[in-house]
Amino acid sequence: MNDMGTPVVRASGASFERQMNGLLRTRFDLRSDGARSYEGEIRRSYVSPHVRLADISFTPHSTRLKAGKSSRQGRSFLVSHQIEGHACVRQGGREAVIKPNQIFFIDTTLPFEIDTDDIRTRSIYLNSHFWQEVFPERELYTATALDCDRGLGYTCKTMIDEMFGMEWDIQHCAMQRLAGCLANLLAVSMVTNNPLERRGHGSNEQTLQRIHEAILRNLADPDLDCARIAEEVGLSVRQVHAVFSGTGSTLMRHIWKRRLSRIASDLANVNLSHKPVSTIAFEWGFNEAAHFSRQFKAAFGMPPAKYREHHMLNGGRVGSLN
Repeated sequence: MNDMGTPVVRASGASFERQMNGLLRTRFDLRSDGARSYEGEIRRSYVSPHVRLADISFTPHSTRLKAGKSSRQGRSFLVSHQIEGHACVRQGGREAVIKPNQIFFIDTTLPFEIDTDDIRTRSIYLNSHFWQEVFPERELYTATALDCDRGLGYTCKTMIDEMFGMEWDIQHCAMQRLAGCLANLLAVSMVTNNPLERRGHGSNEQTLQRIHEAILRNLADPDLDCARIAEEVGLSVRQVHAVFSGTGSTLMRHIWKRRLSRIASDLANVNLSHKPVSTIAFEWGFNEAAHFSRQFKAAFGMPPAKYREHHMLNGGRVGSLN
């Protein structure tokens, strides 16, 4: 549920850590950088199943991921727009000093470090499904600063301002769509302002990124195959298979998985409840109903019609592939 009316949190030390983790569903270890305990304040918060927002102020402190198992809810990403103060963020072998009017994001399910002075930040927590299609190389961009003074960075900052400036009594589905727009925009902004070629990543990573982009452009094409992808990225079929083998999946299995994820999302969308299941399947590249039904049941544990019925009764929350 949307925690409208949630009181502003003002506390210090362990009390603030406990309240923040409970409210925002995080698993953070917050510590003072000196003998005096840090103080924190959450000025405003919004919490829904897939999106959480918080306007937070801190005195100097450090933040780490708590030890233990990850949440069953799956991967989640923190997108942070720095309003005041400075922070040093580290993840995945990268480090960035974040200044006012810059954005960074981290994977909150993997080890990270954030050290700050007195700061104020607008934080948005996004479930991974917002990015799994549009930003497959996102793990290469955590702990990377995005300037918001101009260009696409400014557009990202403006959208965050709008999200925090609006009334938060809107329906969850509307906020999820806004979050999806922000995820798409941030993905484009990051890869445009910080292309991989400038950051020393291997050619295989760059090629894999191009393959993923070609898949997404053609996902609804029922004739999509490795030869089509190879032609688009300028490689041989053998080279495409060789690059993709490093992901732990085959190219066609990945394509089926992405299609099934899109179909599952459409089946759980109450606004598309008038569409027959077969129509949605055909729109995403399946051209044989029995084959689609077998694939869907194998991935989600129930036939597509039953999946739609289940998620209509449970507020349209989308499951994930095994």
